[in-house]
Amino acid sequence: MKRLFLIGILLGFAGSLAAAHWVPWVRYDRLPSQTSVVANGGRQETFVIRLPADRIVAFGGNGQLRGNSYPSGFDALAAAGETAPLVEHFKVRDSAGSVIGVAARHRVVLPDGVESTWLLSIPSRGSLVLAGPGEPNGRVDSELKTHGYVPGTAWSGDVALAVAPDADATRTISSTGEFRDLAVQFTEIWALTGVTEHGELRGTIVLDTIGRRTL
Repeated sequence: MKRLFLIGILLGFAGSLAAAHWVPWVRYDRLPSQTSVVANGGRQETFVIRLPADRIVAFGGNGQLRGNSYPSGFDALAAAGETAPLVEHFKVRDSAGSVIGVAARHRVVLPDGVESTWLLSIPSRGSLVLAGPGEPNGRVDSELKTHGYVPGTAWSGDVALAVAPDADATRTISSTGEFRDLAVQFTEIWALTGVTEHGELRGTIVLDTIGRRTL
């Protein structure tokens, strides 16, 4: 009886391990991919962020419209001044307007220029880490001011910022899931249509990507 009891425990433990490995305890709904094939065999896909609805959090930016002050505990970053990174997190949508995941954008000032890094995380599909040129400090604010925006007041208009207009200047840093083995390049366009009286940006961020197999 004791031997049967021990065998039962071992079999139960082995079954739990097997279930933990093979059973999908969390299964995300997979929306159809809004992709198309380009002439040279690459795969085109557009990711969209709507402002301000899709903004989750933002900090840094030295008091500009793009962010807020750093939380407590980030004294070293806050002390970096003009070179402090700008951190923005968003919900991300496909070209049909459905929310499919989250995105993080980190912009840093480097000795040889400004660079931004995008992390796109799409449950059930995978993730992408992309890098490309970033906008200089204060560019968004200055562009809006040239179109009539006055800080502290509501504004509406039409301002297009091509932050990364040349896909050849962008690259893939890392990828997982269905994006694995894809070399993805992108363009990044900000289309701003307004600013609320509280300083929230209105408009869209569009990442237009083309991925090509590396193998």
